[in-house]
Amino acid sequence: MVGIRDVARKANVSPATVSRVLNEDKTISVSAATRQRIFTAAATLNYDINKRKYIKKRRPSIGVISAISKASEEKDIYYRELRAGLEEEASRLHIGMNRIYNMSDNPTEWKDLDQLGAIIVVGTIDKGAIADLLKQNRQLVVVDNPDIQQEVDMVYGDLERMTKSVLELFLDNGHTNIAYIGGYQIDINEAGRKSTTENEKRLRAYRHFMQDHHLTKQINYYLGEWTEESGEQLATKLLEKQKHDLPTAILIGSDPLALGVYRALQKDNRKIGEEIVLVSFDNIEAIADLSPSLTSVAINAKVIGQSAVRLAVERIDGLREEPIIVTYPTRLIIRESFNPDKS
Repeated sequence: MVGIRDVARKANVSPATVSRVLNEDKTISVSAATRQRIFTAAATLNYDINKRKYIKKRRPSIGVISAISKASEEKDIYYRELRAGLEEEASRLHIGMNRIYNMSDNPTEWKDLDQLGAIIVVGTIDKGAIADLLKQNRQLVVVDNPDIQQEVDMVYGDLERMTKSVLELFLDNGHTNIAYIGGYQIDINEAGRKSTTENEKRLRAYRHFMQDHHLTKQINYYLGEWTEESGEQLATKLLEKQKHDLPTAILIGSDPLALGVYRALQKDNRKIGEEIVLVSFDNIEAIADLSPSLTSVAINAKVIGQSAVRLAVERIDGLREEPIIVTYPTRLIIRESFNPDKS
């Protein structure tokens, strides 16, 4: 019986490319010649394209296990967008996504996960929990947790690289007294128990950068929750602790935190963009009304979610056995709180 791998060999492309072309995936970018070569190979081998489409509609469903509570997800635009990407892509590919666990809300023993076609894990669930999951289902896609060492598919935004790029811009513009305001990393195990660490990607990149540039004495970071209220509290603490040696640049781990940082700095009559420059992450709509406008790193969470579903489907369809890592670039949106060209 002719299979998709036979068509791929005949057309000299990957099985994943064959699958997406034959199923009219509009998100794939291939040349007209490659597309025609695939259809010609399928016809030559008498591969039944219509039968293939019918089978794909009967795929087993995908499960989602999230380290993010429902309440936190509703408040955080990044995770709302990521969830939207998961659901939209699953709907487009006609695959069910009807079993969703929020580990922060409902700690539970994971059962019957071997009945699912694949599992998408969102957030920092610890290595032990990943190992337990792999015992039940080898088709695993981990989102936003690049530190996992197990052989699983991974997809995430390249936050560490962008953190270093922003810090380089600070340095190029004469800023050496640089502080960081962010949140703790919270790892969750299979029982729902949380452990709080400082091993968060942006903070880790900040500390390494400062050490690598012989700025160890200038390392000052303030951690709390990833909320606007926490941002104001942490910035107030910074102003009190460093009032005789205020940083000239602050890197902020997320836009919700940045909203609070703005409030604290402006209450203290600090001139944002002049006396202290700021850069944050997420580029959410809520920062549109800030004055001066906030320079922020844009992360396309929806695309990351969509990619995770496609990786899961490739696993379900048996298109590959080797795990792959997909890293999405981020973009710095320059505004008034830090304009390196103007500086």
